[in-house]
Amino acid sequence: MVKLSSLKDGETIVKGGITSMSDTIMKAQIGGDIAHLRKLNPDLYDSWMAYHDSVFTDGALTAKEKQLIAVAVAHITACPYCIRSRVRASKKEGASDQEIVESIYVGLRLNMGGPFAFSSLAFEAWDTLESGIPLTEGHFFKKDIAKEIASFRECSGDISPHFMELHKKIFADGALSKKMKRGIIGLACAHATKCPYCIRGTVKDAHTDGVTAEQMAEAINVAMVMTAGSCYAHTSIAMDTLKSLEK
Repeated sequence: MVKLSSLKDGETIVKGGITSMSDTIMKAQIGGDIAHLRKLNPDLYDSWMAYHDSVFTDGALTAKEKQLIAVAVAHITACPYCIRSRVRASKKEGASDQEIVESIYVGLRLNMGGPFAFSSLAFEAWDTLESGIPLTEGHFFKKDIAKEIASFRECSGDISPHFMELHKKIFADGALSKKMKRGIIGLACAHATKCPYCIRGTVKDAHTDGVTAEQMAEAINVAMVMTAGSCYAHTSIAMDTLKSLEK
């Protein structure tokens, strides 16, 4: 019998011995597992794929633009299968390497957006305590957090200018326009990170830069597919487990 204490990092016990976790959890090809998912409930699977496919057709946004949004959101959901498939799909739709890289940086920036915006909670709580007011009074989310963000940036000292320079460069016109980066890709990423301040900020930029309501809706639908897509891809683990239990 194999003792748990004898296992090395990344190893797990399977029938017949020990195997590396990477061999069983993150497989290079998951087509067989996805086929098993469809077999177990074809009606739900087909409904999911019908929605998925409708989201990535040309509309107010092109299929290429949608795939670039998907690349950025996939980096937020941290799904390796989604990243791989969406980079391939973006290239197939004609995206350049620079466009893909810039979309990834938008995802990176919006993933920082939550901690940046929510620093307002920390500094509001600090000010409340300094004033001798119980933290249980008031509300968590203020409409105007400019004062708290200013305090955060001031207390960050020499770090803050580096962050702002990165922010400026990410959203500058490049292979992708500022409009595409901030008001479309950024909007989708903001929904994926669930940051209300980021959503509000990207909608403001979208409105200023002439993004239509239909384009916003399509970008959000891409975010919906991609957040679900991470669950979908990782059903491979569940299906692989179910098949192993049948043996």
